[in-house]
Amino acid sequence: MLKPLSTAEVNFHLGEEIGAEGKNSQVYRARDVQLDAELAIKKVEKARLDDVDEFFQEASLLYLSSHTNVVPIHYACQDEDHIYLAMPFFENGSLKGRMAAGHLTVREVITYSTQFLSGLHNIHSKGLIHFDIKPDNILLSARGEAMLSDFGLAKQTAFGGRAGQDRIYGKMTPPEAFNAYEFTRHFDIYQAGLTIYRLAVGDSAFYEQFENFVENGVLNRDRFRHAVVNGQFPSCAQFPEHIPNRLITTIRTCLSRNPQERFHSASEIVNSFADIEGGFLDWRLSGQAGDREWTKKTGDRRLRLRVNADGTSEATRQIGDGQAKRVREYCQQALSRADIKRFLREY
Repeated sequence: MLKPLSTAEVNFHLGEEIGAEGKNSQVYRARDVQLDAELAIKKVEKARLDDVDEFFQEASLLYLSSHTNVVPIHYACQDEDHIYLAMPFFENGSLKGRMAAGHLTVREVITYSTQFLSGLHNIHSKGLIHFDIKPDNILLSARGEAMLSDFGLAKQTAFGGRAGQDRIYGKMTPPEAFNAYEFTRHFDIYQAGLTIYRLAVGDSAFYEQFENFVENGVLNRDRFRHAVVNGQFPSCAQFPEHIPNRLITTIRTCLSRNPQERFHSASEIVNSFADIEGGFLDWRLSGQAGDREWTKKTGDRRLRLRVNADGTSEATRQIGDGQAKRVREYCQQALSRADIKRFLREY
């Protein structure tokens, strides 16, 4: 004889909203009264779910798939209208917030990417497709490590490694999403590549491109679709000079219009980072259009290259508290893009 289910109360206070994770849910900073613990509570509207039981089943797979780079689910509960998922609260916020503080170095791009891709590989090994990878959904732990979160759109794959998804939103849409209803893990590979792209070029450049498709405050979906399907958005024509060619090749492979021409797993993307090394790794860019400046500190040695909007440039190097000395070869009236890359590579 089956034992009846036990029903008990979980009491928590919802505080400030800390993230709207799409059209189906909100995330709140909360306090669990019984545990006296600060949590993040994701509130999911049942009416927007295809199948509540399926949602709990997929959440349970995440609960059982403990991984360093996947945000854990502490527990789940529900009322008549909503499902509540309790997760750790991360003071450091998301990767999107980290990007808002300034450009990342190549070393940081590779480190964060390797971490969230490790979590993605784990998710794929459980037969799940995430369907919503973006900087907003990559949280930073207390140790500053990237952790994949928000599995509200995740689906279990069927035979053949495919899963259906009709709730696809916005800027991270891969080309095949405009013409199909079932997808493979290559969907996630595209979104992972677009996330790495945003880490590399900066969100201001990414949103500037996206705004080209907004007319009178409304997205022109036909123009946007045409650009995505034809590989025109995002533009991979030109990256900041400190982004090495090997990383650009990795990003372009992830963003291939043909899913079969992309990497076939998250681990393949990570492996492609192995050959990226040298002087490019630790340059930090400030500014995007107009005046730009790259700086790097190695031990007590500081390097700087400033390129002004009019093309004039100044390069300096400094050791310890000594006086900064000009690198005359790179102090020019019109420094070319090739010369900028040479300086960043060699110094």
